[in-house]
Amino acid sequence: MITKVLIVVPPRRMSMKDRRNALPQFAARQVTDIKTGGPRTLMRKVVLAVGSLAAVPFVLVARLIRPMVLIRFGGLPTMHLGHLALDMELVRCRTDAGQYGRRVFDMFCLSQSIANQQLTRMWRRVVHVNDVQVLLPRTRPHLSFTPDEEREGYGALGRLGISRDDPFVCLSARDPAYYVGRPRYGDEQQRHRNSEIHTYLPAAEGLVRRGYTVVRMGAAVEQALQTDRPRIIDYATTARTDFLDVFLSARCRFFVSDTGGLVAVAMTFRRPVAVANFIRWEFAGSWNPSDLFIPKKLWMRDECRLMTVREIFQSGAGRWCKDDIYTAHGIEVIDNTPEEIAALVTEMDERLKGTWHATEEDEALQRQFLEQVKRFCTLYSNVQAYRRIGAEFLRQHQELLA
Repeated sequence: MITKVLIVVPPRRMSMKDRRNALPQFAARQVTDIKTGGPRTLMRKVVLAVGSLAAVPFVLVARLIRPMVLIRFGGLPTMHLGHLALDMELVRCRTDAGQYGRRVFDMFCLSQSIANQQLTRMWRRVVHVNDVQVLLPRTRPHLSFTPDEEREGYGALGRLGISRDDPFVCLSARDPAYYVGRPRYGDEQQRHRNSEIHTYLPAAEGLVRRGYTVVRMGAAVEQALQTDRPRIIDYATTARTDFLDVFLSARCRFFVSDTGGLVAVAMTFRRPVAVANFIRWEFAGSWNPSDLFIPKKLWMRDECRLMTVREIFQSGAGRWCKDDIYTAHGIEVIDNTPEEIAALVTEMDERLKGTWHATEEDEALQRQFLEQVKRFCTLYSNVQAYRRIGAEFLRQHQELLA
């Protein structure tokens, strides 16, 4: 899940000629839009104009009282689950940390598309209808369940066969089925972010042997998770609801995921996360000291070898977000193997239990990796804000640090 950074650029001072031409040019654009879009576009612009006029008194009042309190208007990012969960939480964390000053009042409006009704409902209880700075560990979650929601949640757990005291782990893999019929989400160019749920099955089976129940998550999935183990629950195909998506993510022991947005809900509630198949290397910032990740590998077809960490950062491949960019550069994206994912999950469990024993070689490899981040990653100046990479992954792929 990536938090957007807003860079404010001072506006260019308009010349008198520009001022004279601005209004005719604006009017011409509106006429062109209406001719192209027809009555529907005309109605939309009328509604927008009326709404803008209605907002004028509020804006004037906000300007007048700005010396006493800063009122900020914004949209609640309800379209994308990850942004709705984590972007809003980070805004509230920054407010708590005093980064916006002490006298700030935020007002948000809702968009028409809502990815999760329960999460939206919870944010409306907190805000008015809001990391590379490692703010999450320094603050408490801003969302909470009501007593009725707690009873509903634990009742639903019981119906899934999980008692209140049973440890469980949530598991999800970004599935293209979620985007079918949702063209506004633009998933047609981000298939490199998807991963196959069956590759997580050995990790799930290992967690069952360690005493966990595993709950496979997902709002819409292409295929069921085929297993005969009763303690691996395919919730995504049998009992999924908006409410339980949030409740399960908030109450799990830890969350195993890829880059799908649902993992941001767990992060919002300060649950540890183990992220496999992470693709945009430069955005692997840490949200919690116990978080782990392993990345997808990038294969250079012409040279028949993997890209090194240095090459990924220096080439910009660590932030590519479109399938065709990889294709144009002759890069094949390679998913993590079931063995790599299982090793990541084992390390996470043992670290949380305090039974993980890192070798001197492990720590040396981790320092070498972070040194590469410090030297070549332009996004993070503080390597301590970078998520720890899985130990076994580094052992098996030391050539990436060349």
